[in-house]
Amino acid sequence: MENYSAYEWFLIHGYVNKLRWVYETDPEELDVPNNYRLDRGERLTVYDEEEQKKRLGAELQERGRRNPVALISSTLIAVLDEADENLTFFIIELYEIDLLLSQNHVTSVLTRTGSFLQHALEDRLGVDDDLSPLITDGYEDGILSDEEVRLAQFIRQCRNDVSHNFAYFPEWSYVVHDHAAVCAKTLLSSLSDSWYGVEFTVGDQLSIENCIRVIEEEFGFTWLDSPATYDDDSICDNFVTERGRE
Repeated sequence: MENYSAYEWFLIHGYVNKLRWVYETDPEELDVPNNYRLDRGERLTVYDEEEQKKRLGAELQERGRRNPVALISSTLIAVLDEADENLTFFIIELYEIDLLLSQNHVTSVLTRTGSFLQHALEDRLGVDDDLSPLITDGYEDGILSDEEVRLAQFIRQCRNDVSHNFAYFPEWSYVVHDHAAVCAKTLLSSLSDSWYGVEFTVGDQLSIENCIRVIEEEFGFTWLDSPATYDDDSICDNFVTERGRE
């Protein structure tokens, strides 16, 4: 995130703050006059900050977050350099994860975080591959730190558990999956910092040290240096379900 003019930084901060507002605002609490609603196909350029919020608020109430998020993110991408464009998607993903966590949708967090990591690493490495080798390659290439690779592999393994065994018949207990979902925010925030120099956080989140402490000290996972991943069978027995003991 370098080589931006003062005006470009002003625009970037403005669009990021609008994304915050869209995600953190309850549409039901907005008082927006009917004349601020636009019909499909209508276009309008608005420069006044308060009027922008009323227009966005009307869209939030009428059609939900998707359109306002798409509008703001596309405008933000137009300001960012090509190398920084994906920061926009990190910000959106962090908010989507936070929203899903508030609704206790742990499986949804794990599946979409796995997909997001795969696409992000493919773009960063310039290759198409499955998530596990992408994480390993990213670590070997210095794209992932020692802590980030551990969170990425733990999240991947929990994603595999709920995806391959279906969410109702996993081999590991819910508390393990729940921790992985919480760690997803920590990992994406860390990657936004190490890749783009912007440590973007949304709501409460654990430090990366606490995430790893729970994985290794409480769940008992043992880290393997080669390949760089956790030993699936090292998890403490009390976190294994009946299905996992079969």
